[in-house]
Amino acid sequence: MTKENKMFWILGVIGIANIIVSLILLVAINNTMISLMLFSSGVLLIIGGIADRKEKNRRRQRGL
Repeated sequence: MTKENKMFWILGVIGIANIIVSLILLVAINNTMISLMLFSSGVLLIIGGIADRKEKNRRRQRGL
């Protein structure tokens, strides 16, 4: 597994975990603000992993 794939998977797993926890907390404590913050951080982590992967692929293609 290459370095960019590792970062993508790590950020993806943490992002998905944040989304799952936000849904559980929404049901358990019914606090929308905390749930939305965790949900948005999860989405941003996933987007960041995708963007990092694409940028590393672009840099590798430019270098060749």
